[in-house]
Order: sequence, then C-alpha cells, then structure tokens
Amino acid sequence: MVVKLNTTKIGLKKPVNVHANLTNVDKADEMMIAMLSLNVDMDEAEKNSDEEDSVKQSLTMLTKERQFTKKSLEFLQNVLNLSDKQITIVKDYADFTILGEYLSYVCNRIKGVPESAYEKETKKTAPKEQSASSEEQ
Repeated sequence: MVVKLNTTKIGLKKPVNVHANLTNVDKADEMMIAMLSLNVDMDEAEKNSDEEDSVKQSLTMLTKERQFTKKSLEFLQNVLNLSDKQITIVKDYADFTILGEYLSYVCNRIKGVPESAYEKETKKTAPKEQSASSEEQ
C-alpha cells in the first residue's frame, strides 16, 4: 500500500508517497520507540534533578536530544526518500516540536492511520492546549 504524506508541515512543498510495507513499519516503530524513550528520560531527569547533578544531567539530556534529532532526520530522509537539499530545508524550517509532531504523523500514517482520522485526533487534543495557553494570558 502506498501512503501519500503531506510535507508542508516540515517546510517542503510537494507531498511524498511512501510504501507502507513491513520495512517502513519497522522503521516507524523504531522511531516511535526512540521518541517515547527520550520522553521518559526527560521526565526522569526532571524528577531526579538536584543542583550537584544538574550540569551532568543537562549534558546527558542534550546529548540524547541531539542523537534523537540526527536519528529522526535520517529516518525522514530514508523513509521519505528526501534529497540532501530537502533535508537541509527541513532542518532550517522545523524546530523540536514540529519535528516530533511530524514524526508522529509519518509513523501513524505508515502504520495505516488514515489522514482524516489522524487530523481528527490531532484536533481533539489541540483545542485543550490552546485554551490552557489562553488562560495564562
């Protein structure tokens, strides 16, 4: 099965077709595991922070974030078959939040979640975040 992915979220203009085969599903699973592992590590670092270890923990987390970012960009380049020029555009356009959201989108679409179902689920959670930020202002 071929899945059409929107790439405007990462600064590219044309959609990309990706084969939702076992190879790409496995790569998507590996990427989601890496993303969830980083989230767990970050949560644990926040809970266990004290002043003596804060520099060491900061260095450790920065290293993990950097490794994750590199792995994420390699995943996108490989699975979406992006050129070096396109990956440079993505690097210049995306921040950590955009990258995480787009990885989630790609992984879910490769695993068979329809575009409409993904957008519906994203819209369910987005208004809650927006209302919380509007209360702060």
